[in-house]
Amino acid sequence: MNRIRDENFYTVLGWMLNVLQLKGNELIVFAIIYSFSQDGKSEFTGSLRYLQSFANIKSQQTVITTLNGLVTQNYILKRSYFDGKVPRVAYKANLQTIEQKKKGLFEVKPQNEPL
Repeated sequence: MNRIRDENFYTVLGWMLNVLQLKGNELIVFAIIYSFSQDGKSEFTGSLRYLQSFANIKSQQTVITTLNGLVTQNYILKRSYFDGKVPRVAYKANLQTIEQKKKGLFEVKPQNEPL
């Protein structure tokens, strides 16, 4: 696997757990992609190996399955393009879906839930 630089990081925010209800590989992969695309303009264009290394996932197929699940849930958007003649893929967080989920959760969920 690729070595991740010591200064690289991603952040798991509370709404990723509470609103999107992500966990495990989906949580980590989403948080990594969100860290690249939270400005609404940028995209994650790194490799599957990068995600595999940073998320400490053993199988590239697991990374692919995780990405496909996040796309299916509409939490991330996938864009295919060509870099010259080489096919590439870019991912970014679907900020519109995230905001809609946040609003829906806060309108329906009671404020004082038992722990």
